[in-house]
Order: sequence, then C-alpha cells, then structure tokens
Amino acid sequence: MGGKADFRPRHRPPPPPPVDVTIPPRPLPPGNASLTQILPGRGIDGGFVTANSGVTGDRAFWQLKIGLNVAAIGCRGVEESTLVSAYNDIIKTHGKVIKSTEKSVIKDLGKENKNNGIAPRDRLSTQLFNYFAQPPAQRAFCARANEIAQIVSTTPTDQLVEQSPAHLARLDEPFKQFYEAYAQYQADVIAWDAKYAPPPAVMTTPMPATPIGPAITTGTTPVAPTTAPASPTGNP
Repeated sequence: MGGKADFRPRHRPPPPPPVDVTIPPRPLPPGNASLTQILPGRGIDGGFVTANSGVTGDRAFWQLKIGLNVAAIGCRGVEESTLVSAYNDIIKTHGKVIKSTEKSVIKDLGKENKNNGIAPRDRLSTQLFNYFAQPPAQRAFCARANEIAQIVSTTPTDQLVEQSPAHLARLDEPFKQFYEAYAQYQADVIAWDAKYAPPPAVMTTPMPATPIGPAITTGTTPVAPTTAPASPTGNP
C-alpha cells in the first residue's frame, strides 16, 4: 500500500523585497545655457560650422582681433591683467596691420554686397561680437584668448596674417566644444524622457451621437403604418 498523501499546509517563501528605483535628475544644459539654444549646422567632417570656419587671409586676422577685443572687454578671471596688457600691445605694435586688414575686409564685403562695404562690415562685426560673447563658453574662451593674445602680441608683424587662421581656429574651439556638449545634452534628455518621463495623456474624443431619423426602406414592399389612419368622416 502506498503512503498517505500529506495535506498539511506548506509555508511559501516570502516575496522578495521591493526594489528601490532611483531616478536620476533630468539632464541640464551645459554652462547654464538656454533650453532653446540653437546649434549651427555640421560640415562634411561632422564638426559644427561657425562664423570662423574656413576663414583665411586678412579676414582671419580681422576676426581674430575682434575675438581678442571681446575677451579684453569681458574677461574678468585670473587672466584679466595679462590679457588686457597683451591686447593693448597688439593695438600699439600691429596698428598698421589692423587698419590694412579691415580695409581689405570692407572691400571684399563691398564686392559681395555691391555697396561700399561699410554696412556689411558693421553687421558682421555685431555678429562676431555676439558670437564671442556667448556666456556658456566664456570661461574656456577667456583662458584661450589670453594664451593667444600673448602669442600675437609678440609675433613679427609680417607673420601676423599668415598665422591668423590657425590662431582663429584655436580661439573658436571653446565654442565648438560647447556646441558638442549641448548636442550631447539634447541626446541625454531624449534618453531620460524615454526611460523616466511619464507617457503623455491620451486624449480621446467621444463619438458624436447618431441622430435618429425616419425609417428608410430599400425594398419595393410598402411599409405599413403603425397606427390606423384617421377616418375621413371623423367616425371610428
């Protein structure tokens, strides 16, 4: 004979403790930048294209000088005194190159716009001032501007224009680095929202009520009325 079945209650293992899910804070823009920052387009090499990209010759020195001017006016970190001193030396030592390159820029802009070039020069100057003054990149920009200003202030005058494209590209790097950081922030926000943000509420529109109209027949057999017609004489 087989043994008796054991119907005694058995103890089930306790359920596992709930797992605490720590939600990281939503990413923030780099350098306290605006949530609506607009990034420039990218070039064939994948890098961002700025107002300083591919600039050469006299215009490169002219734009470099504007960048250093913005730095001398606005940078107030540890490099302030040496930066301002170097910029003043550039103005004194390379004054002839500053004037000649600006005349060249005005002439070229005049040909492009079919005017005397003054108004286009002013617009471009304003654009460059605003570009170099972007707050999120200022800390790195000021340090780089101080470094370049020391070099330019001691460069022989006849080598200034030749070396300017390389200096301008290096002065532009802090802004491109900021743009790259902002692009990464945008990607991080998309990933965070996909993982942690609650799904948007689904808005449903109720179906409109179907009006009840008279009965419609599709056959050839007439439909009998549901009530008897009134007698012509008024008698039942």
